[in-house]
Amino acid sequence: MIMNKKNKTPKVNIYYIAKEVGVSVATISRFFNNETLVKESTKTKILKVCQKYNYKPSKIASAITTKSTKSIAFIVPSLKDPTFVELISGAELAMSKKGYSMTLFNTRQNIFREREIIDTLDSMIIDGVIFSGVYGGEEEKIFISEVQKRNIPIILVDRIIPDINIPFVMSNDYLGGKLAAKFILENNHKKIGIVTYFRKVFIFNERVQGFIDVLKQAGINEIFIEEVPLEYNKIEEALIEKKDFILKSDVTAIFCVADSIAIFLSRILMEDKIKIPDEISIMGYDNLFFSNYLVPGLTTINHDMYEIGKMAAENLIHRLETGRFKNKKIVIDPVLLPRDSVKNLKNGNLNR
Repeated sequence: MIMNKKNKTPKVNIYYIAKEVGVSVATISRFFNNETLVKESTKTKILKVCQKYNYKPSKIASAITTKSTKSIAFIVPSLKDPTFVELISGAELAMSKKGYSMTLFNTRQNIFREREIIDTLDSMIIDGVIFSGVYGGEEEKIFISEVQKRNIPIILVDRIIPDINIPFVMSNDYLGGKLAAKFILENNHKKIGIVTYFRKVFIFNERVQGFIDVLKQAGINEIFIEEVPLEYNKIEEALIEKKDFILKSDVTAIFCVADSIAIFLSRILMEDKIKIPDEISIMGYDNLFFSNYLVPGLTTINHDMYEIGKMAAENLIHRLETGRFKNKKIVIDPVLLPRDSVKNLKNGNLNR
C-alpha cells in the first residue's frame, strides 16, 4: 500500500480501489468510462470504496488510458454575433446530457486563426471537432484536411463546403432567400434592395441567390446589392456610409441576410426620421430572440440555430460512441415569420 508520509493515509488510485474491492484494474477502468458495462453488485462496492476515500478519477489519467477526454472542440467565426451564441448553446446542451465537455475556439473571422488552432489541438486530447468556418469554401479545406490527418472525427455546422464529403448540419439558405423574396413580392413591392455580408461566405450567397432567382422569375431585374463586413463591430459604420445611397435608390423594401444587419439598418434609418414600414420595409433573416421585441417587430426567416447546434453535437457524439454518423447530411428548412416591418403597398396595411 502506498502511504502519504505526512498523514499516513493511503494514496488512493484505481489500483488501490481495485485491490480493496477485490476486482481487476480493468473492471475499475470500465466502471469510470462506461459504468453500464459493470454489474450492479460490483458497481455498489466500487461506489462505496470511492465514497470512503472521497476518490474522483483523474481525467488526464483516464485520457492516457482510453485516448479519450469526452471533450469536443467547437470552432466558430465569432462570439459577438448572437447567431453563434445560439449555435453554441444548443451544442452545449447536447454535450452535457451525454457527459461531454466543450472546448470553444473563436477564429474572430480570421481564416489564418483556423490554422493556428491546429497547433493547439495537437497539444490536447480532443475526441471530435464541430467546425463552423469563416467562409465555407476552399480556404477551410486546409483546416479540415489537417484534422482528418489526425484521425479526429469532424462535422461541419452552418458554414458548409458544398463539394467535400464531410458530414454537416445546416439550414436550407437558398430556400430561405426564396421565402423572403416571395413574401416581399406578395406585399406588392417592385423596387427592392439587398444588404448582405460578403457573398464569399457560402450561406449568405445562397440566401441572396435564392432571393434574386425569385425576383427574376417575377420580371424584376433591377436590384441593388450592398455588402457589409463580416465583423460585427463594423456593420453599423458600413451601413452609415451606405445610408444616402439606400435612400436615394427609391426602394420600398430591403432584404437583409441577417437580423443583425436589419436591426442596425432600422435604427440608422429611424434616427434619420425614416418611418418603418410606412416609408421603407425591412426584412431580416435569423430570428434572433429579440427580433420580435423591436418596434416594429422584425419580419424574418427562422432557421433555429439552437436546434442546428444541438443536432450537430448529437450526431458527432453518435459517431464517437458507435463508430458512425447517424446522418451525414442534415438540412433544416427555414420558416417565414411575418411581423410588422413589411408593409403591403396594395392596401396600405401590414401583411401578417
